[in-house]
Amino acid sequence: MRRSRKKRELSLDIAPVNLIDLLLVMLIFFVTTTSFLQLKVIELDIPVADETKTQYKKKLTHVISIDKECKFYYDKGLMSLRALSINVKDTVASNKDSIFQVAADMDSKHQCFVDVLDVLKANNIKNLSILTEERK
Repeated sequence: MRRSRKKRELSLDIAPVNLIDLLLVMLIFFVTTTSFLQLKVIELDIPVADETKTQYKKKLTHVISIDKECKFYYDKGLMSLRALSINVKDTVASNKDSIFQVAADMDSKHQCFVDVLDVLKANNIKNLSILTEERK
């Protein structure tokens, strides 16, 4: 009498616990690597102009930005108008050849722009430029 052998069926079981562990490891990896990619960018809609070609000395150039809500930024650092005046005064005291650029958002109040110009005028700034985008 011969025994009949049945072919064994292979069944692959994938344990969901291992997949959950893998998913958590991948989640931790992506969270830790993407959290350090935050850039400080001030979004401004700068007005356009016909001529925008000017050369600047990088270390001596300081940008004063004004956003829509009339917040002032000096070299990407948020500050009040009074603190801006103090920083401009200190910059001019350390180097009189400093160049100041004013970048105002298109939708900001004109009074905010005038306040920055008053700060620059009070510190007797002669090297001043207004940032615009080139007209296309």
